[in-house]
Amino acid sequence: MNNNEKLYLPAGWVNPARIFNSGYPIDLCLGGRGIGKTYGCLSYTHKHQIPFVYMRRTQAQLDAVSIPALNPFNQVAADQGFVMSCKKSSKYSVEFRSGEDPDQPPDGIGIALSTFANIRGMSAERYDVLLFDEIIPERHERPIKEESSAFLNVIESINRNRELSGKGPMKIILLSNTNTINSKILDSIGATMVIDKMIRRGLQVQRIGDLIEVIRYIDSPISKKKSGTLLYQIANNADFVDMSINNKFSASDFEAVRLQPLAEYVPLVIVSGVTVYRHKSLDRYYIVDRPHAGIKEYGKLPLALKEFRKKYYYLYKQLITGHIYYNSIKSKMIFEDIWR
Repeated sequence: MNNNEKLYLPAGWVNPARIFNSGYPIDLCLGGRGIGKTYGCLSYTHKHQIPFVYMRRTQAQLDAVSIPALNPFNQVAADQGFVMSCKKSSKYSVEFRSGEDPDQPPDGIGIALSTFANIRGMSAERYDVLLFDEIIPERHERPIKEESSAFLNVIESINRNRELSGKGPMKIILLSNTNTINSKILDSIGATMVIDKMIRRGLQVQRIGDLIEVIRYIDSPISKKKSGTLLYQIANNADFVDMSINNKFSASDFEAVRLQPLAEYVPLVIVSGVTVYRHKSLDRYYIVDRPHAGIKEYGKLPLALKEFRKKYYYLYKQLITGHIYYNSIKSKMIFEDIWR
């Protein structure tokens, strides 16, 4: 493990060696736009000849990178004087090649989270790194059905043969802008509450057990320089600027997350593992991310949620009129997802 390496290179860009040599199987890297997260990691794989798997959330995003103008290696290759082609190798995958010999294995392969289950017989044994780019969707993007399960299935599928044969696990690098903290992938690896704590405490680096390192690039020298460029001087969208420059999640993610004195509330019902409390005297409700013993409980299955929505339909009105508070970002995510 080498956690002494600095987060940034002398020129201000993200330092990829800090990520690759962290000593943790999974590194989650969150930062503003254009600070060198993807560029640095792609450059590192080429410089050190590390076979890689490059993943995007959707097939449409993966298909786009096979268009020459959108190849993610373009800038790296131009700066360092090599050629890296990206072409479709099957309906659901692409391959990256820096050489022209078709008998040689590719430098890397590209897959999509949304269609990975359709790939048959893919062996990932020779690939040492999974680079998952832009793991958090932008707000206008549709969620992938069972996204957390799909992600964990990818991890299981590409790792299982390696570890069973005595090799170490594949290095998994998760990269994203801070579009929204309401991400099924963040939640699936137990990162949501950790990031919430990091934000409140101003932390840049946090570990989750011995498996995951979370890095927040909150003081990027490149972001500071970009803040003076034309786009960010004319931008009139606070969330866009905060995400792109200040590495902040949307303010709406944390709206109504406000600790309340529980003694002023009474437990009403449990749903999907969170407890709904009703205020004793005010038209107000409080959602807490743990169950309260001895009250009616609805599980997470569709039929149970349908029954809950039917019986407690009035809570949706309370939600949209701002009469509901939450003890954490997790309880907010869970409760709001029930009504989507």
